[in-house]
Amino acid sequence: MSLTDWLLDPSGLTPHGFCLSWLPGLIWLHAGSDAVIGLSYFSIPLALAWFVRKRNDLAYRWVGHLFVAFILACGLTHMLSILTLWMPAYGMEGVVKLVTALLSVATAAMLWPLVPRVLALPTPTQLGRLNAELTRTIEEQERTTALLRASEAKVLAANSELERRVAERTAELRAANAQLTEALAERAAALEALAGSEAEYRASFEAAAVGKVQVNPETGLMLRVNNAFASMLGYHRADLAGRMDWPDLLWGEDRAAEGLELAGLLSGEASVYIRELRFRRQDGTPVWGRVSATLVRGAGMRKAGARLPPLLLAVVEDIDTMHKTALALKESETRLRLAAEGAKLGIWELDLARGLGWVDRRTAAMTGGTLPAETWFPLSGPEYAAWADWIHPDDRAERAAGLSLLQTGAAELVQMQYRVRRADGDRDAAEGGGDWIWLSHRSAIVARDPITWTPARATGVLIDVTERAAAEAALREAKADLELVVAERTAALRQRDLLLREVYHRVKNNLQIIDGLVMMQALQLKDPDGRQALMGLRSRVYALGLVHQQLMASPDLETFDIAPFLDELARNILLSGADEGVGLDIDICPLTVNLDFAIPLGLLVTELITNSLKHAFPDGRGTITMAMRRREEGGVLLVVADDGDGVLTPASAEEDGGGYRRGLGSTIVKGLVTQLDGMIAMRVDKGTRAEIILPTPSVDMVGAPAGMAGP
Repeated sequence: MSLTDWLLDPSGLTPHGFCLSWLPGLIWLHAGSDAVIGLSYFSIPLALAWFVRKRNDLAYRWVGHLFVAFILACGLTHMLSILTLWMPAYGMEGVVKLVTALLSVATAAMLWPLVPRVLALPTPTQLGRLNAELTRTIEEQERTTALLRASEAKVLAANSELERRVAERTAELRAANAQLTEALAERAAALEALAGSEAEYRASFEAAAVGKVQVNPETGLMLRVNNAFASMLGYHRADLAGRMDWPDLLWGEDRAAEGLELAGLLSGEASVYIRELRFRRQDGTPVWGRVSATLVRGAGMRKAGARLPPLLLAVVEDIDTMHKTALALKESETRLRLAAEGAKLGIWELDLARGLGWVDRRTAAMTGGTLPAETWFPLSGPEYAAWADWIHPDDRAERAAGLSLLQTGAAELVQMQYRVRRADGDRDAAEGGGDWIWLSHRSAIVARDPITWTPARATGVLIDVTERAAAEAALREAKADLELVVAERTAALRQRDLLLREVYHRVKNNLQIIDGLVMMQALQLKDPDGRQALMGLRSRVYALGLVHQQLMASPDLETFDIAPFLDELARNILLSGADEGVGLDIDICPLTVNLDFAIPLGLLVTELITNSLKHAFPDGRGTITMAMRRREEGGVLLVVADDGDGVLTPASAEEDGGGYRRGLGSTIVKGLVTQLDGMIAMRVDKGTRAEIILPTPSVDMVGAPAGMAGP
């Protein structure tokens, strides 16, 4: 029996309704009573749980939770009693009653020991008495506190009066002390300020970035110098102070002028003098300095009862670099002026902040004299408006737009060209298409307002580019003429290419017709020698046709690569006249050739391979090798060899002086080699080997330079 059947439907058992004989009144009595009891049991623990949850300070909260569990289990037993009236779920009812029994026993067992503790808790009456006693104690403490506060107020009042009297006396003493302290502080401050002033003067004198010198104007002796002055002249301070006179350091030509300035100070005519002088360095070289000097007189000043002498205080600023820079700038301006005059440049400036303009003499001349030269003029004046009328009407808008970009700061650099009426030209004639000059305008912003960053100053140049504009116009016309000539020549070359393709096509077709006639004639001949001679002729005709076929496929119709041509030619010869046992090994380097080189080379290869097939392999087996490579010393090397033994014997090679076998084939081979300006050598070494050295074709651009004539 499964657990489910045991719990819900034990075998052989009937519902409890059978015991009640299924009497409706009795059945519903039991069911209704159990339902009311079960719902009450479910309601009671909910109330207990809510009460325990709300009273967080309640002691023994776990007892409430235990009662909640116990009462819920009791309510569940009553609900199962209703279920067993119609269903024999006695197993489930027993399990629930067992759980209820365990919870009942646990509750009873834990409740009895808890009863004494609960009885020991204070009753509400006891708690009320305790609260009353506590309230009386608090009231007594508050009365005591009030009495203490009143007594403390009297003490505070007495203390305040005492403190007032002490404060008055203390204020009087403090005022006296303050006056005394202030007098002492003023004395100390005066002494400290004096010491500080002396220290600051000494520090500023010693650490100043410019030279400082104290001189006795009566004797000229330098009493004190700082490091900057000594370093400027290449001396140490100890070499100058108290040892050298001020005039001894001046350049010869500047001593007299400085003496006059010093005399003016001593006489009282001047209180200070500023002058640029040259000093002599220790190494004898001059250095420029700006001297600012004043005289401190000793009148009314005494030291140990004696009158102090006057003192010359001088500040010497090293301006040697600035002076040299000014000279270099002046030289640069001179060179720039000469360059501008040589290049015929006109220079102009605009002071946009003040609304003024300035032009040099050349620019004034370019503007027809409407603008005054080398003087500032208002941009809103009649001179500037008159200059605008000299500009070609078609170019005025472009010029105005360019100047607007410059004046608003939209562009840092503006370049443009426009036409201007010649100064000596007639205005009516110019407007009617007369004489105009072209000006190249280049301008740039050179200064801006530091606050608004708007352009404040601009400068530029004007260049007369009339000749260049005319040259450019002539160049454009020449370019158009050249393009026309190129188009005509291109059309002619296309026509030539078309004719060449047609010629090559017709030649190839004619050679194919000749090849067919030769083949037909060879098939009709009974004589083997005659047939073989016709087959050799057919190979030569095929070589010629293959050359024209390669030319037709080339882009320029004049040159092609010889490697694929020789490969196809050799294989065709082998297929036409060789046994199946003869093989071919080809290794040809790329080489660009033209018609004059390809035809004799193709006929030469045809003769060599044909003779090898004819004489080298009596048994019909062997290999023919053909290779061509570039030589380091120049030219190309063509090798045609076989491993047979019939073309050339050692005796015949010696008899022919290393040449080729005598006969028609030998004559053709030598003639073709001579036509190609080459050399041939025959060797016998396990077969016949022909080595031919040829010059590099002049059209080949990969190998030797074009025009190579030697091997």
